Amino acid sequence: MPKKNVIPLLLLVTALFITYGDSWTFLPKPARNASLTSRKFVVGLWPSWVKPRDLNEKRQRELDELQKTPTPNR
Repeated sequence: MPKKNVIPLLLLVTALFITYGDSWTFLPKPARNASLTSRKFVVGLWPSWVKPRDLNEKRQRELDELQKTPTPNR
């Protein structure tokens, strides 16, 4: 198998192991614990100050502001 085909396959298997490895019952307990530890490590690399944006909250504030302002007479 050429190296070009092995690298993406290896990355896919690694990602699947980190994501789902602790729920695979056919793996021995140390391997499942390694999956969980790896996942916690990868999640820990994400900075705590980076938070996902809540677009619904922004839209709700805009709607509240629109409802508070009087409508112009036409």
